[in-house]
Amino acid sequence: MENQNSVCYVGRIGEIIPIPGADNIEMALVGGWQAITKKNEYSIGDMVVVATTDAVIPQNISDAIGVTNYLRKGQRVRTVKLRGVYSECLIIPFDILPQMQQQYARGIGYYWDEGQDLMEILGITKYEPLVKQIQLAKGKKIRYADNPNFHVYYKFPNLKNVAGMFTSEDIVEITRKIHGTNARYGIVRKCQLSIWDRARRWINRYVPLLTPPNSDWQWVEYEYVYGSHNVEKGSDSQGFYSTDVWRTIAEKYKIKEELWELVKTEYLPEELGMGIVLYGEIYGAGIQKNYEYGLTDIEFAGFDFTEDGTYLPPLNAKLAIEHFMELPYVEQLYFGPWSQETQDKYVFNNYIAGTKVPHEGIVIKHSAGQRNKVAKVINPDYLIYGEKHNVGDSH
Repeated sequence: MENQNSVCYVGRIGEIIPIPGADNIEMALVGGWQAITKKNEYSIGDMVVVATTDAVIPQNISDAIGVTNYLRKGQRVRTVKLRGVYSECLIIPFDILPQMQQQYARGIGYYWDEGQDLMEILGITKYEPLVKQIQLAKGKKIRYADNPNFHVYYKFPNLKNVAGMFTSEDIVEITRKIHGTNARYGIVRKCQLSIWDRARRWINRYVPLLTPPNSDWQWVEYEYVYGSHNVEKGSDSQGFYSTDVWRTIAEKYKIKEELWELVKTEYLPEELGMGIVLYGEIYGAGIQKNYEYGLTDIEFAGFDFTEDGTYLPPLNAKLAIEHFMELPYVEQLYFGPWSQETQDKYVFNNYIAGTKVPHEGIVIKHSAGQRNKVAKVINPDYLIYGEKHNVGDSH
């Protein structure tokens, strides 16, 4: 895959599977994706355009291929279930698309590479929900600059885009994917030091007897920062938003205090580098419309942890979050050798306790923690439920 997070790319039909009891339709497989198509419309080996779930299709394209009335609100590709079979994407022949015809006419599109990203060429985008805008405290004005040491969480792909990522030789962690809103909290190196900070740093270095071990002065180059997935919402040096769910969770779980306790007991100032960052999910009442896990309040579960910009292996992250910080860790469903059977066990027919609401899916991580071996698997029943019940999207 040219872009593992692409929602529109060149694919090859790998398998055609009959649908029991269906005379006019069959199932076509492209990589990890499956789609219901007209019988005999495609053959194994055909190169096609694949538009996956949540691809936003321009109307001129959807009209050209006759699917406008089948798309989700906002021109989004949706997952459907027909005769017990899931259809998770659109499979589109090259020659029906006006943009592709134009490329052919110019003589520059005869040989497309399998896995080539077509989002820009076709004007197809990935649906991104609006981010909630939260105002600063009344009368408070700050010129805010994001801290470059407070990294946005790694955006891992859907496993269907990278079929074959895991084999039976891989030891993996499988955790429950929570449908809420991302959160990150860190003790990270400051962007710049104030005059007073620099003075304290000088005293630390040249008159150490004036600063007791592990005093705040020894950590003068570091600060507490928190934010959502994309937006930094406050820091010790620049101020904080007046109120938001990220700050509410931090206060509820004493995350700032837990992070500082971890730093001061497990690290030396010269070892911390860029700092440490805790990543997790906030979920529950009011976070996602019609998907509140039966809660009347909001809760938090950590799922990843970085030291000096490097992600810890899953077991180490779990140890840091659950043992050292005494914070909830996302539900760990399995740890051991990967298999398709094990993966499917935790995706299909999994419901929120005491309900008939499907879980969103799972996250699979290699035990070594490398980022090229992390992927999500979405439960197709969740996608169908979400559309039917107008489940809110992440913000």
